[in-house]
Amino acid sequence: MGMPYTHVPAHPPTTRIAAADAMPVTKPTILLGDDDQDFCRLITVLLAEAGFNVLTVHDGHALVRVAQERLPDLLLIDLVMPYLDGYEALRQLRNDTRTAHLPMIILSARGAPDDLVSGFESGADDFVTKPVLGDELTARIRSHLRRAARRPVHSPLTGLPGNMLLLDEIRRRLQHDRAFALLHADLGSFKAFNDFYGFARGDKAIRALAELLRAVVRAEGAGAFLGHIGGDDFALLCPPERTQELCRNAIARFASIVPQLYEGEDLARGYLEAFDRDGCWRRFPLMDLVIGGVVHRAGHFNEPEELSRVAATMKQVAKQQRRSVYAVDPADGTPPWIGP
Repeated sequence: MGMPYTHVPAHPPTTRIAAADAMPVTKPTILLGDDDQDFCRLITVLLAEAGFNVLTVHDGHALVRVAQERLPDLLLIDLVMPYLDGYEALRQLRNDTRTAHLPMIILSARGAPDDLVSGFESGADDFVTKPVLGDELTARIRSHLRRAARRPVHSPLTGLPGNMLLLDEIRRRLQHDRAFALLHADLGSFKAFNDFYGFARGDKAIRALAELLRAVVRAEGAGAFLGHIGGDDFALLCPPERTQELCRNAIARFASIVPQLYEGEDLARGYLEAFDRDGCWRRFPLMDLVIGGVVHRAGHFNEPEELSRVAATMKQVAKQQRRSVYAVDPADGTPPWIGP
């Protein structure tokens, strides 16, 4: 079991409580993971004097857990920690949609080129070699916080990573040139639903789909990533061998939540009746979940745009089925995977 995190305040407790009573705390929170407790105390004092709140943990498992629970503004990570080293902690945090967007800086006595390369490949944004110069560290932290503040990293409706984070994640996986699948999911007949019930019910449907996909991705573990492109459009990244099972799981779960989205009379009838965009009265089927995708294999794609274009094409193939279905191009010369 990991050691609990500690919060070392910049001032004595009485002063800190009085300040909290006077105004809300708005200082950025830094999470420091290092098994050297003397070093943690030193960095805590240094950063507290620079205007930061500091949380410290002393092993890799605790670092990942506290980052997920507290969502700090930035992480400082030592490479050598018990239970889980810094490299693996970075990988896990980058593969978790809750923490993937956070700035992460390695603090390590290891400064060899191989260590830097491994750190950046694991997901680090920066690398600072010990012994640490206080002014340099605080300047780097402020620089990364400014950059993070300028980027619209999450969808305000679902809280999921938005387009920029999704593209960053796809580029990172392409640079590693390992196989993965990109899936593009949306709701068939969503516009009719949104127009008929209103935007508030439409937002409810989008949030329900987001929670559903979160659960699916969580069940897949560290190899999966979920982003919200906008509206009812979502993107998922997963290992190729898990693609069809993930799609089947998502479609089955969506079928179970459809009754929660429609009024009983419309659900029993199996369609909505409304005017279309041309002013014609017509019937619209109940919403379904449509997924199009493509597998990246080593050396196959170079840019996210190429992948997303093929995934969008496969989604159009799936939509022709007029039901909940997935269509994925395996990119190995074999026929598309279509199901369920």
